[in-house]
Amino acid sequence: MPTDFDNRSAAIFGTSEGVTRWPYGLSTPHPRRSGLSSERLAEATAHAETAQKTIVEWAEHHGLRYTSVGCCQLWLLRTTSRRCPDGTCRNNGGLDYVWLDHANGWLKGGRPAALTSAPYSSSYDEENVEIRQCLDSDDRLRVAFGTGWYGHGTTQIALWRTDRITDVSPAPIST
Repeated sequence: MPTDFDNRSAAIFGTSEGVTRWPYGLSTPHPRRSGLSSERLAEATAHAETAQKTIVEWAEHHGLRYTSVGCCQLWLLRTTSRRCPDGTCRNNGGLDYVWLDHANGWLKGGRPAALTSAPYSSSYDEENVEIRQCLDSDDRLRVAFGTGWYGHGTTQIALWRTDRITDVSPAPIST
């Protein structure tokens, strides 16, 4: 029987065979297939459950739904959610868009509203060349930095459209 949390997470991420389709980094490790010791499995499971709770509450707070199509700021500037044409995606070439590591797209009212990423560096800010180019490309874009649900020493970067969502903050994982 699905729990309230199962229903809430399914509303944000969708399901496959009745199970929430968590994006990369949010799945609970499988006890037998993970290859982890029982202690490391318990730690990884606890982290996944905390991260899942954090991201569900964050998405609900902002009225957002996940999409696997969201990839870069070009997607975020579209009127509808669709993949970038081959060769145009900023997450697959061009300048050094390493800040888009673990990128996740977020819809509001079915339209691109926010993009979050979790790069393995804490050196990102509004003066980063690639991020500055994003912000300069459209005056509706804003960015915030902080810790996030992904963990593992990553920084969370939240980029959003102010015409679709007023304000977005990173989703800090609570311990």
